[in-house]
Amino acid sequence: MPFYVAFDLETTGLSFASDRVVEIGAVRFDAKGRVVDRFERLINPGRPISPGARAVNGLRDSDVAKAPGASIVLPEFLAFLAESPEAPLIAHNAHFDASFLGRELARLETPAPTCPTHDTLALARRKLPKLRNHRLETLVSHFGIARGVLHRAGADAMLTKELWLKLDGPSAPREILASYSIHDPVASPRCPLNWERLDAALKSGRRVRMVYEGGTRGAGRRDITPKRFTRKGGIDYIVALCHVDSIEKSFRLDRIREYEALDPLEGGGPY
Repeated sequence: MPFYVAFDLETTGLSFASDRVVEIGAVRFDAKGRVVDRFERLINPGRPISPGARAVNGLRDSDVAKAPGASIVLPEFLAFLAESPEAPLIAHNAHFDASFLGRELARLETPAPTCPTHDTLALARRKLPKLRNHRLETLVSHFGIARGVLHRAGADAMLTKELWLKLDGPSAPREILASYSIHDPVASPRCPLNWERLDAALKSGRRVRMVYEGGTRGAGRRDITPKRFTRKGGIDYIVALCHVDSIEKSFRLDRIREYEALDPLEGGGPY
């Protein structure tokens, strides 16, 4: 039976470049939700926790003053992950956690795990499009999941595990999952996992034909020339020249139902 590791990070703020991780929480579980191991550590970040972060997670500088630094805790966390090396990671707003973890590992010049990080936020948006929002606390309430203290790493990791199961994550088709690699976002921004073909078309300047659901024109087929990936409000987009309207537009990745890069003879050469 496969294993999963739901995890959460609490940080001193929102900047990948200057803020630091102050807490890691993780839970290893199987497809039936049975917990087999847990990890929870505070980290001394070596800098103050911002007022905004403190208002969310309730952590104060005094709470982490005597905690070990990242150079001690992160190798422990990697050892925890190595006990189930094939297990994908699960996080809510996974881009944030995967990027922060990757940045911390880069500071230590430590290779990042190669396992993907699946996003319960994107999966919830896909499966529950009419919900008023898809914050963790909203989804916990929607599913009637028992909750403890929100926005502490260990508790949020447990809630993310329950949310993954409620959203039927273990049986979700790959094409509806938003997944991210653990990488340093400052040194090497990456496209979301499973969008490598679109990234290749972007880099080669090729036109792409896609079936898109949504936007001002509604569902339908359209040709685009991709320009760049971007992320706004926790949602991934491809910014592209739309050949229907001859203007640059942003298209949500989770609304692209299928796509193909066109051969140059079909109009797919550089533009």
